[in-house]
Order: sequence, then structure tokens, then C-alpha cells
Amino acid sequence: MNWIRIFILIAFGELFCFALKAAIVINEVCYDPAGSDEGFEWIELYNNGSTSIQLEGAKILSGGSSYTLQYTLPFFELRPQRYLLIGGESLTTAQLYYNFSFQNGGSETDGIQYVSSDGTYTDTVLYDSPNIYQLWDDHNCPGLNFALDVPAGYSLARIYDGCDTDNCETDFIAEAKPTPGLANRLHCDYALGIYEVERENNYAQLNLWLKNLSSFSPLLTAELTITQNSELLVQQAIAPLAAADSLCVNLAFYCNPEPFTVNFFLPDDPDSTNNVLTIPYDNATQASLYLNEFLAYPESGNQEWIEIYSEQGAPGTYYIADSSAAKIRFVLPAVSGYFVICQNPDALLLRYPECPASSIILAESWTYLNNDGDCLVLKNETGTLDSLNYPGEEIIKGVSRERVLVDSISIWQNCYSAKGGTPGLPNSTIPQTELPAPGKVTLTGSPCDAKKGEKIALTYHFSSPENRITCNIYDLRGSKICSIADYALVNASGVLYWNGCNQNGTFAPRGLYIILWEAQNASGGKITRKQLTAVLKG
Repeated sequence: MNWIRIFILIAFGELFCFALKAAIVINEVCYDPAGSDEGFEWIELYNNGSTSIQLEGAKILSGGSSYTLQYTLPFFELRPQRYLLIGGESLTTAQLYYNFSFQNGGSETDGIQYVSSDGTYTDTVLYDSPNIYQLWDDHNCPGLNFALDVPAGYSLARIYDGCDTDNCETDFIAEAKPTPGLANRLHCDYALGIYEVERENNYAQLNLWLKNLSSFSPLLTAELTITQNSELLVQQAIAPLAAADSLCVNLAFYCNPEPFTVNFFLPDDPDSTNNVLTIPYDNATQASLYLNEFLAYPESGNQEWIEIYSEQGAPGTYYIADSSAAKIRFVLPAVSGYFVICQNPDALLLRYPECPASSIILAESWTYLNNDGDCLVLKNETGTLDSLNYPGEEIIKGVSRERVLVDSISIWQNCYSAKGGTPGLPNSTIPQTELPAPGKVTLTGSPCDAKKGEKIALTYHFSSPENRITCNIYDLRGSKICSIADYALVNASGVLYWNGCNQNGTFAPRGLYIILWEAQNASGGKITRKQLTAVLKG
């Protein structure tokens, strides 16, 4: 990937150099310990350079209404890629001891700053908002980007050790399990995808898709287990999945003619709700009955609704439960197709006249869907049939969320229909473009308003059936904000999407971004490289 570095240095010169010149960064800090603060506050420094640095005379400042001196470092040589833990006398693992008194946030911006011994270099962490006292950032300007004010007992930790883009909002996360003096945790979200299962007597063959929903790869190996009645049937290690990559595992095992449970465990996975799957005995494939579309935030005069798709016809009583365990109860007929569950069928037809009346089902009970994020679990008497989680930031008033299938993995997107939803009808799809000429990649969807659910599409076409793609997004300072594909194995043609988010899952600021593309035949050979530009608006 040296070509990326060369390109950015040429294109952005000093801007890129500035992004990389920092060597000592504040890597993790605990400013509000659980219980008493005195003697328990700490700060972790990290040398992200390639040479040792002598820290004698460097200073740690704390900012409330202004920056004040907290601590002057003694003689200490910090080697490259190493941590220095400085903390109160109650912190037994500290290398240097000092009883800090950092600001705890709560009403306005506070800050912590490292200043080199000669005063020419700073690294600043600003947390909470608003910045009413105009605390300065690393550019000697009032800070505009702020990390979260974390709860007591949490730390504020860099997403990647030593990675500093000078944007506190995107560089730091709230860490519930602090790691003073150790590598920061990578909170990579793994998920179970769709499956197919064939059963014959006491034998099962399972094809199951696993997905890395994050824009980075974990450092640790995951574990896949299958249990039935508390008995372990399968235990298999899963090597780290590349960012946004998926994997299909094929498993054959003996089991009783009953439901079994699949558990996909990765340390520090922030969302465990998409890691467990109960596969009923009489359900040949997940695709036979599933959640297909829902409207959680209707416009004035409309109502919430949930669409179910039944592939084969599955009569009976079903439930949709949310995170509070409240249930939506309904009955499905013995026919296949789309079914829209709601509270007022007549009103739904007035809003969506294209919806077939026969597909609308009056719910026997209802629980209102949360606009700020929730989970929905489809169940019957045999157990869980399907489930989904939706974050609040993806919910738009009057626009439904719909299921689409990408590389055999179910994902959820905002509806592209002008009506804002397609109840009782096939889902809308992301606008497709014609395939480019073999060996080419085209970009569509720019400018993109990501906060409204729009995406930037990269359509590719290769002559060979299997290929490797690496695709990264950079800002104009040369800092990589996310990876769409990391040497991912793909077929001859397809589409990659960027949802406008950076590597921690939040929306990137509006502006111009550089997309660097690298592709190669899976068996080796010539590497094709391309640089494209995209604009985020909104």
C-alpha cells in the first residue's frame, strides 16, 4: 500500500505531514473514577513514532475555564509503540505517580493537554460541550470537536492506539472497561447473517453467513458455538474478519430433532444482540419467514407498521417483541407473500393505496416502536424466527427501514421510494448503475446526504471470477477515516457502498473525500489502482 502514501504526500503535502508528525499522544484518560476521584485519576501517554522520546520537562495541563498546570514529567524515556501510565497513588500499575485533579465535565467543555518540554507540540483532548470558555485545541484555536463526557468509572480511549486525526469526536470512545497501561480495546461488531439448514433424522447441515459490521478488523479470534438443551454440539474458532467482510461457514453435526442455538462470540463486541440465533426445527431456511420492512417514526396522520414476508405460507399466531419485552400479537394466514401488521388497516390503505388490502393484518395487540433505536424479535411458540436492531440515528421521520440482501447478508437501509415506504410490495432498492467496462470502477451517488440514508456506490466489473479489493476513504488532510474493503474477496461484478460514516460509525463531516481503490485478480497479477473523489453534504 505504499502507493497510497506516495499519492497523498504528493496531493496534500504539508497537510498530510501534519497529520503524522505527532509522536506523543494522550491515548486514554480516566478523569472521573467510580467513587472518590482522589488518588484514582490517571492518564496514559503513547509514543506512536519510530524513535524513543525523552519526556523530561513535558507538562500535563487540565482545562476548565482555562488550562492550568497539573504535572511536569521527570526524566523518562518512552520507547516507540509503548505506553506510559501516570496516575494516583491508589493506581498500583502506574509507572509515574501523581494525584491528578481533572475536570469531570457535566455542563461545558473541559480539556486535558500534553505539552512537549520545548512547548512546540501539544496533544489535546476536549470533552463535553459547549465550549463556552473557548478552550484551545492543538491548532491554538477554540476547539470545535469534542469527545463524549463519559460516565463515572469509564475512561475516554482512542479507538486505535496512537491514531490522532485532531478530531476528538471521532478519535475517542467511551470505554466501560478501561485498559490503563495496556492496548485499547477494538470494539468490533460481529453479526450472524442468513442461514440455510438441512435436517435428516439426527443429522444437520448448516450453511451460515458471518459478518463484520465494523470498518476495521478485530485483533482477537472469535468463537462460534452451537448448543442444544445446554449440550455443546459445535465449537469452532473464527479467524479475524476484515472490515465489512463476510464469511460463510459450513457445519455438519448430529443433533436431536429440536431447535438449536448458534452463538457467535467476539471479546468486546459492543452489540451482543446480533450474535445469538435460535434455529427452529421446522424452519428449513431463515428466509421462509422474516421481518422485511418497518416504519418506526411516522409523519403526522400516519401510523407505525411492520411488514413480514412469508415465503411458503406459515399459518399461526406470531409475536414481535421489543427490548422491553412488550409484544405485538398477530395471526398469519396459510398463504405466502407480504403481510403488513398495523393498528388501523383503513388508514394504512389511505396512506399507501398501492398496498394490496389482502396483505394488511390488524394486530391483536401493539407496542409502539422507539424512534431512538430498539430491537425487534419475531417469535412463535417454537422460539425466535428473526430479529433486528436499529439505531436511532438511522431513523428518519416518514421513511421506513427495509431489508436488502447484499452478498448473501441481510442489511437494513432507508427506503428509496418517494412514498417513504412500500408496505405489501417488494422493497425499493438502492439505485443501480450499469456495469462499467471490465477492469473499471465507477462512482455514483455523490454529492451524498448520508444523514438522509443516501449512500455512495462504487460499481466494479472484472474479467476474472474471483478478485481482491482494497478500498479506503481519506479526508483532505490525508487521514484515513474508514475502510470499505480490506483485501476483500469478491466476485466478477458488484457494488460497494459507503454510508458516509467514519470508522467509529458516526457520520463524517460534510466536505470532499478521497477514495483510493486497489484491485487484483485473486490468483495474483497486475494491480489496478484508482483515485476517486466524493462529496458529503447535509
